[in-house]
Amino acid sequence: MRYLLVLFALLALPSCASAPPLGPVASQDFQKTRVIKALDVFRDFAIDGEAQTPKVISTDTTRKIVTYHQATLKILDAAGSDWRSLVASSLDALTPTLPEKDRPKVAPYVALVKALLLEVQ
Repeated sequence: MRYLLVLFALLALPSCASAPPLGPVASQDFQKTRVIKALDVFRDFAIDGEAQTPKVISTDTTRKIVTYHQATLKILDAAGSDWRSLVASSLDALTPTLPEKDRPKVAPYVALVKALLLEVQ
């Protein structure tokens, strides 16, 4: 049994190697995907929070976040190299429109997206 564990550990070593370097287009697509995943988490939090009883997030806030998410995905598809600043500015425009009571609840998700945008620049 112990030999099987050692064998599996040795077989797993090649999979720990780093990924090959990406070209410029693939690298940009990879960074976009990271931001999209963070936006998906933001949207999912709003949807799940609104579905709770009692509601964690208001229906109005959820609607705004889902609309923002859809618009941002279109921005990412259409924008060229300036997609980071467009996503950041649209996120900055969204936050003040949210009700005051919901802003602290969505703040960690907004911070996550902003941190990724700073990292990928």
